[in-house]
Amino acid sequence: MLIAAGLACLKHGGLLAFTIDRITEEANVSRGLITHHFGSKDGLLVAVYRKMYNQLLDSVLATEATTDLDSMVDAVLSEDLFEPGALRAWLALWGEIGGNAELIKVHREYYARYRASVARVIDIAARSRSRHVDAEALAVTLIALVDGLWLERSLDPGGLSGSDARAACTAFLTARLGPDG
Repeated sequence: MLIAAGLACLKHGGLLAFTIDRITEEANVSRGLITHHFGSKDGLLVAVYRKMYNQLLDSVLATEATTDLDSMVDAVLSEDLFEPGALRAWLALWGEIGGNAELIKVHREYYARYRASVARVIDIAARSRSRHVDAEALAVTLIALVDGLWLERSLDPGGLSGSDARAACTAFLTARLGPDG
């Protein structure tokens, strides 16, 4: 309940809205519950980051057993990740990473899992196409491309459609892996 309330506050107003008063009001609980369950507001921020990243990881992990790169691209560009407020929440969280040792630790852990999962899907697809690629390097590049497309789409939804973003990712992967046989 507190994690959902914290996320709602971030989506509504970014880090400025991530206050103990607003979070407890949103969750309709007492202030002491944040300290009791998370140790501090920063502890809750880390829990919110985990929740947001888990949504992304769950989507990607569901595509790992397949060679269907389109499913993976659809997962990382899911409309659920583009819902209003998501940009504010991600930017607030990313902005805090440099100054929060626990958040950077969690970020490194989750990014490594994300990168490894994407690399596994790329590796499976490459082998099915009889291609030898550096799947880790392609995963890093694809994630950077997705992040840029996601950011641009979030900033100006009318300027870049979901299908445009998917086409860019598919073109990138096809150029490196060849067409799906």
